[in-house]
Amino acid sequence: MNQLDRTLIARDGSSQEVAANRAMASASDPSTAAGGSFAGLRFAIASLLLLYGFAKLNGSQFTILDSELDKPMGQVSGFWLTWYYFGYSKIYSTCIALGEIGGGILLTFRQTTLLGICILLPMATNIILIDILFGIDYSALLLALAIEAGLLFLLRAYGRELYQVLWVNPRRLYSGASVRGAARLAAWSSRAATVIATFLFSYWLANFNNRVPTPLDGKWKVVSAASMLPKGEPTMVFFEYNRAFMCVFKLADGSYQQHHFEVDPRRNSIGIWDRWLSKGTQLFQGHYDLQGARLILAGSPPGQARQIWVLERQP
Repeated sequence: MNQLDRTLIARDGSSQEVAANRAMASASDPSTAAGGSFAGLRFAIASLLLLYGFAKLNGSQFTILDSELDKPMGQVSGFWLTWYYFGYSKIYSTCIALGEIGGGILLTFRQTTLLGICILLPMATNIILIDILFGIDYSALLLALAIEAGLLFLLRAYGRELYQVLWVNPRRLYSGASVRGAARLAAWSSRAATVIATFLFSYWLANFNNRVPTPLDGKWKVVSAASMLPKGEPTMVFFEYNRAFMCVFKLADGSYQQHHFEVDPRRNSIGIWDRWLSKGTQLFQGHYDLQGARLILAGSPPGQARQIWVLERQP
């Protein structure tokens, strides 16, 4: 007889209540109620998660082929983009692996099953979304769906406890602090203002700070141009739509240089400077003539001879 039993007997004067309490706890324990099937499912899911976690640590996942690294990013499939992204940082991939391993181990103990489910369920949901939206192999998707279904089945056994913790207990805790009238209106106004303000700020960032659309936005192939850079003329020019005032030159040696550009559509004028936003040395000043998919730049760096650039828009 342990100390808890002695305490209960001393308080109630009977060991029958100890037995009754144990029976009630056993009946409410989902792992006991479901019998061996519950334990078997826990260990099956744990084995899959442990396998995935150790695979990442041992280098059989998140490795990428040299042939894929050689491709331009626009030609790389969603699968290899995903694989490269998660494998780029060894620390990040290790954290994912440890989450899967730790969650899997928690599932093997009755007392920590719910904690393991809470850790693994968001991870499994994220994996399913990645598998669907990035075109990962369907067999991996089916396995992720099976893990998700198993975790949800295990979670269902704790429904009553979760309802108490997430809904009943908070309502009981704040039942005496409910607000009415003007205070209630102020609370809801604060919530609405928080949502609206953050939406408007992010909209401003995307459409007025990050983007200042111009008629030249896009990717252009240089057909002919006079050299105005120390490394020579660019082979491609990118007037970036998603970065206001940024243009990027791709040079013949494969390197890229970021520059600052500004246009005035009313005058068809264009200026290009050495450094994005801070400008620095001016590289080009002149006018542009946009003829469908053909762009002609006429101008020069300050103090130099006039140049003519001919560019063609690329898809």
